[in-house]
Amino acid sequence: MTRGQHRDGNDRTATGSASTDRHLPAPRRPGGLGGSGGPTVGLVTAIPEEFVAMRVLLEGSTQSYVANDPAPYVLGTLPGRDEGDWHDVALTLLGATATNAAAAGCANLIRSFPTITIVIMVGIAAGVPNPQRPHRHVRLGDIVVATQIVDFDHVRAVDGGVEPRRLLSLPSPRLTHCADMLRTDELSGHRPWERWLDLRRCPELIQYHRPPEHTDVLRDGAGLPLQHPRRNYSGHRRGSPKVHYGPIGSSDRLLRDAAVRDELAVRHGVIAFEMEGSGIGSSSFLNGRDWFVVRGISDYGDSYRSEPWRRHAALVAAAYVRALLAKCLPVDPGHIVRPVVSDSLQ
Repeated sequence: MTRGQHRDGNDRTATGSASTDRHLPAPRRPGGLGGSGGPTVGLVTAIPEEFVAMRVLLEGSTQSYVANDPAPYVLGTLPGRDEGDWHDVALTLLGATATNAAAAGCANLIRSFPTITIVIMVGIAAGVPNPQRPHRHVRLGDIVVATQIVDFDHVRAVDGGVEPRRLLSLPSPRLTHCADMLRTDELSGHRPWERWLDLRRCPELIQYHRPPEHTDVLRDGAGLPLQHPRRNYSGHRRGSPKVHYGPIGSSDRLLRDAAVRDELAVRHGVIAFEMEGSGIGSSSFLNGRDWFVVRGISDYGDSYRSEPWRRHAALVAAAYVRALLAKCLPVDPGHIVRPVVSDSLQ
């Protein structure tokens, strides 16, 4: 596949004002993979379904191995904001799920490719349905973009109660800005990620097609079916994902209980749950890199799970990441800033 193929072309519109960009790291216009000195964007996946979906959406991907690093890597490119702009990326698959594996994988990625400036976790998550508040209702196949990662099991016991022990840094300001521009596009009916859900473009992902709508079954804590709110109330369009922006809960706890899910969601104000974001956020911050998390909704954190929805959720997350980077000018790795960790973070 050549760089002339799969261009995002009209999928990109001009982003924010010069006054906004002035506060962001200086962009660069690379001459191609290797010509810029190495990848500047790290893409992390936790399971094979996520890895395959993201790999197929890369341009010119090649396998890569690094001495003294057991992780497999795929190097490739993704289009940037302007014609001729390309992000050099390194994609990896973690050796296991959960926060420790994510932190270790992120550290290995940065050590093997020190030019990386932003680490993006892309994959699946459990959504929090909310039929009583349709505008916050998360359904299977939706996309959740993390505005914050809540490490809800990392707590301090104080006077008979618990409180968060450490708050994670916020997601990448640059990619948050780009996500805001995608939101403005969506208000005018332009959703560039959806072109990558048309599997005629990617026949190798035929098993990642969207499952029939009747298989999106919502159940209560007793396992009895519940009604989804009407689509015109929840903002869902038939056959397409809705994009949500909000806090995501992250811990080593695998949720398979709807009652526990709902209790944690109310307590922490989150709209989805996953198991790697806090490790990615912590490791990226401690290594002086920005981070970002994009998730596709594969289940409801209850005892029911569907392999077709898992695959499709992996694809919608990868498609959004491609659209997100198409809003972003490539960044010079020379702008990496090492963190200062104060005692207040301990």
